[in-house]
Amino acid sequence: MFEVLILEDEEYNREFLKKIVGEVPEVTAVYATSSGEEAVVLAQKHKPNLALLDIELSPGDFNGLTVAKSIFSNDQDCFIVFITGYTKYALQSFAVHPYDFIVKPINKAKLKTLVVEIAEKSNKQGNNSLDVIILKKKAKVLYIAQKDIMFIEKYNNEALIHTHDEVYTAYQTLDEIGNSVNSSFFRSHKSYLINLDKVQKVSKNSNRSYQVSFYDYNRTAMMSRDKFKQYLQIV
Repeated sequence: MFEVLILEDEEYNREFLKKIVGEVPEVTAVYATSSGEEAVVLAQKHKPNLALLDIELSPGDFNGLTVAKSIFSNDQDCFIVFITGYTKYALQSFAVHPYDFIVKPINKAKLKTLVVEIAEKSNKQGNNSLDVIILKKKAKVLYIAQKDIMFIEKYNNEALIHTHDEVYTAYQTLDEIGNSVNSSFFRSHKSYLINLDKVQKVSKNSNRSYQVSFYDYNRTAMMSRDKFKQYLQIV
């Protein structure tokens, strides 16, 4: 997931930013507000990966620097980018380690490039702590948490990723996916990778193979006889 917070008190600029950021395939959610106070609340609630903050706001409101300090004190993984028409705030901003400045008027192409760049950095940073499988589909990028996966099965040269709510097609082989998943997954069969945390029951079939059932899911996976012996050693 890659979520973006936008703080901009001018409605036209706010909608312009929201539209541009929303066109970036890596972006999964955009939270836009004109209020510094609301931006702080949104940041605490959603923990965005990127905060685009206008420094100069209406008098009496938290300005972008104040919001940035609040975000930085609670979430140092968030990338902060300031939007400004002036450079006089540069020294003050160093305390929150901004990733970049966007100077008005905003250049659409440069902004998109910057968001993509930060999304890639955030993804690499996030993959060290969050186990996800990334699927690229046309104009979309999907991030599937490995903890939500029941099992993965081979389908020709592709793989079907079964979650509780949906089955996704990955244009990768089971071997390729097997090299990227965490230790919760077990290769139960040449055609199946199962999430051990989701297994409810393993029962024997008449053909000496085994059937794997999962909590709250009506589809099953297979386990071979040799793999069942390994399974008994790790559970």
